[in-house]
Amino acid sequence: MIKSNMFKLLKAVFVICPFVFASMADSAGFALYEFSARGNAMGGAVMANKAEPASIATNPALITQLEGTQLQTGITAVIVSGSTTIGTEKRDLETGAFYLPAFFLTQQLREDVFFGLGFFPRYGLGGRYKDYETWSMGTVLREAYTVDLMTYSFNPNLAVKVTDDLSFAMGLEVMFLDFQERKHLVGGAKMDISGNSTTWGGNFGVLYNPGWAEKWAAALTYRTKTRHVATGRVKTPGLALPPAISFDGNASAALTLPDQLAFGLSFTPTNKLTMEANIMGIFWSSYSQLKIDYDDLSQSPGGPGNPPYLNENKNYKDVFRIGFGVEYSLNPTWDLRAGYVFDKSPINKKYMDTLVPADDRNIFSVGAGYNVSERMGIDVSYSYVLISDLSGRNVEKGNTVFKYEDASSHMIGLSFKYAFGNGPLSNRVI
Repeated sequence: MIKSNMFKLLKAVFVICPFVFASMADSAGFALYEFSARGNAMGGAVMANKAEPASIATNPALITQLEGTQLQTGITAVIVSGSTTIGTEKRDLETGAFYLPAFFLTQQLREDVFFGLGFFPRYGLGGRYKDYETWSMGTVLREAYTVDLMTYSFNPNLAVKVTDDLSFAMGLEVMFLDFQERKHLVGGAKMDISGNSTTWGGNFGVLYNPGWAEKWAAALTYRTKTRHVATGRVKTPGLALPPAISFDGNASAALTLPDQLAFGLSFTPTNKLTMEANIMGIFWSSYSQLKIDYDDLSQSPGGPGNPPYLNENKNYKDVFRIGFGVEYSLNPTWDLRAGYVFDKSPINKKYMDTLVPADDRNIFSVGAGYNVSERMGIDVSYSYVLISDLSGRNVEKGNTVFKYEDASSHMIGLSFKYAFGNGPLSNRVI
C-alpha cells in the first residue's frame, strides 16, 4: 500500500515546481539531460548500473532495484557565455546563471512491481544578447535578441521485474511548454511572441542483467516525440517607416520536439568499480519549422495572410549523443565519479539564427557522493562544457553569414536522496 507521506510529497511538488523552473541557453539543440548530480558527473551514463530515483528520467526500469519509498530532489546551475556574428557584427550573450530543478519519487508496490514519478525539465532555451538596441544587421534580418523556451515533464511510470534478470517499465509523459521571443522588425520596431502548450507522450525502458554474466548489464530506452501547439499572443508596435504594421492579437505556434532512442552497457568488474557507455539518437528532423499562425491578419499590408517574418525555418538534422561514466566506491561513505559526453549539434548551417548559438559539445565532468547513512545521501557534480565554433549562412535572409564563437558553460549539480522506512538507497554493495 502506498504510504501517506507519498501523497504529501506529491502535493508539495505540484505547488512548488512550476514557480522555480528556469530555462537555459545550452546543450546541442536545446534538449536537457541534467536530471541529477550523479548523472551529470557520470556523463549521463547511468542507464544500466546502480539505481536512484532520478533513473525515472534515464531508464525507469532501474527503479525495480529500489526498495520501499524513496525521494530525490536536486538542482543544476548552468553558467553560459558565447557570441554570434551576423555579417560583420559580433554580438555577445549576457552571462548569467540558469537553474534546472528536478524531483523524483519511487514506491515499491509489490515484490516485483514498482511505481515512479518524475517532474523535470526536458527542453530549455534561453538568453539575452548585450546591446541589442544597437544591432543594424539584426534589425534588417529580424533576428531574436531574447528568447525563453521551457518545458517541464510530469512523468509517472510503472516498472515490473519480469524475472531476476529482466525488468521492463513504461510511462506517460505530460509535457508543459512556455515560450517567449522578442525580435527586431524592419524599421526598428520590435515583435513580442509568447504562448504556452500542454501535450503528452510516452516512454519505455528495459534493463537486462543476466545471471550468466552478472558483471554486465544492458539497457534500452525510448521517449516519443511531442507535438506542441502553443497558444498566445503576438504584439508589434507600429513602425516608424512604411509600411506601417501594428499587431496585437491571438496566435498559435506549432513545433514538434524529437523522439529519443538510447542504449547503454555497464560493466562492474568489482564491487567498488562501475563503468558504463551509452549512445542516444535524437531525431531532431521533426523540428523543421517554428510556424506561427496569427488569428486575424486583416491589418497586414497584403490583407489577410501569414507574413513571412512570423515563421522560422529550422530544418534540424538527426544527431547522436555518446556518454561514458565511471564510479568508484572509495569507502562506505564516499563515491567518486567522472564522465565524458560528446553531444552532436542538429543545427542546419543553411538556416542559422541567433536562438541557439552553439555547435557540437564536449562535456567533461567530475563529482562525488556522500552517504550520510544507509538511508540518506548527497551528490555534487561539476561539468565544463566546451562548445565548438560554427560558421554558416541563412539562405532565407540574403545568404547572410552567421558565426557562433567562444561558447562555453559551467554546470554545478546538487542532489539529495532519502529512503523512507528501513530500505537502503539502492542495491549498493561495498
